[in-house]
Amino acid sequence: MNSLRIGHYREQMNKTHILVTTAALLALMTSLASITPLRAQTPDFNIAAAPLDICVSPGEAASYLVTVSSTDGFQGNVELADSIDPNATNAPTLSPIPSSVSLTSGQNVTFSLTASTVQATPEHGYTITIIGGTDVTVHSATVYLTVRPACGSVGGSLAPVNSIGLLVPYAIIAATVVGAGAGTATLLNNRRTRVR
Repeated sequence: MNSLRIGHYREQMNKTHILVTTAALLALMTSLASITPLRAQTPDFNIAAAPLDICVSPGEAASYLVTVSSTDGFQGNVELADSIDPNATNAPTLSPIPSSVSLTSGQNVTFSLTASTVQATPEHGYTITIIGGTDVTVHSATVYLTVRPACGSVGGSLAPVNSIGLLVPYAIIAATVVGAGAGTATLLNNRRTRVR
């Protein structure tokens, strides 16, 4: 009688152990399924410029700091080009920038870009675009320059005085985004042609 009870008890214990083990495995599988698998990062670079906007009076100059940086272990050459829009008569002129920079993993390269105006420079909002490209990818940074007598000192901040003035930067951004795809290859190609 006792051996029967012991056998029955052992059988119940085995069933309980199997149920607990199965529940634990199911919980583990559910937990593992919810984990997002890690993806390998593709080496790349980033390009940024600051400050975002500067307002100067005609005849003054504005300076921007451009940084090209390696991300996710990128190393190699990044070709550079720049443009200003609109590029009309007496529009601001841009100082020369490096035709390319060489990056090692985790490295940042910084240089200045100066936009110079003359007394005859039209009062306007200008878009300055700096483009960096490799054989694989292209990135750009955009900054803005407002030429207006009311700006006073060099580097004054952009402060539109009416609703039309507020819309000007956004219209410039929209035009830049639309034209960026077509203009990128041309700018880099022009830069390569000049270097050679």
